[in-house]
Amino acid sequence: MANTDIKLINDGGTYVPSVASVPVVKGDTVTFTTSDGGSASLFFSPAAAAVLSPQPTNPVSISRATKIALAFTSSAAGAYSVFVGTDANQPPQNYPSAVTGQLLVEIGGINAPPFGINDNMSTGH
Repeated sequence: MANTDIKLINDGGTYVPSVASVPVVKGDTVTFTTSDGGSASLFFSPAAAAVLSPQPTNPVSISRATKIALAFTSSAAGAYSVFVGTDANQPPQNYPSAVTGQLLVEIGGINAPPFGINDNMSTGH
């Protein structure tokens, strides 16, 4: 059984995961910690929460002192993702729906519009 240790590295206020994805293999574990001792919030997609033990609730708060370790209970493909944020009161509006054999580790800005879109954009007048 393998363990993947995901360190969340503070990069200017955004926690960037040390890996972008983890294979979903029954019996393998994944561990989350922050590198600087700060707090981060993890938001697991419903599919990801269903194949992890103990089953996480949203959000899961972590820091270097409060490491969390979870084990996969299945190897089946699914829409598995976890978003990393700094505000426990800002869950993602939605999760990726692509079915894969990977747990995707997404970073902050989950409620922000795509790059290049500005609500106050001029219409050219």
